[in-house]
Amino acid sequence: MMVLVNHAAPRVYFARAIDGENDAEKAALVTAVTTELAAAGLMIVDPVATEPRAHTRENDNYRYRDIVEHDLAVLQTCDAVLMDMSKPNRNYIGCVCELVYAHRWHIPCVVNISEVYRNRAWLLFHATAVFESRCAAISYLGELLTAR
Repeated sequence: MMVLVNHAAPRVYFARAIDGENDAEKAALVTAVTTELAAAGLMIVDPVATEPRAHTRENDNYRYRDIVEHDLAVLQTCDAVLMDMSKPNRNYIGCVCELVYAHRWHIPCVVNISEVYRNRAWLLFHATAVFESRCAAISYLGELLTAR
């Protein structure tokens, strides 16, 4: 059974496409989601904001390990996940991995999807709930987390 972390507002890990995305669009999305979660009484946790950036090691594999280990450590401090998989035909490798970890750790994961992902067995099995609108996903999270 998952134990809620004691914070003023439930902490929601925000997972979404990162690699190859436009920096301004990424920032605007985080701003919008921060506002929408706050309106539902929830606090965004953006793992990207605190990811290790600089590294002195020669091998990029160490950097990748550092990022993954960081993100998973942050995920474990959260009460739930809001996952944005709303871009059709986007490769969401990191999100899918986070989804599976959240499922294994009994952390609710609510996913905002594009219609093209509607019938994906692995996604539907691991997600707590799936919505085609971010507003509906956040509303569900608010109800789920404030009911506890």
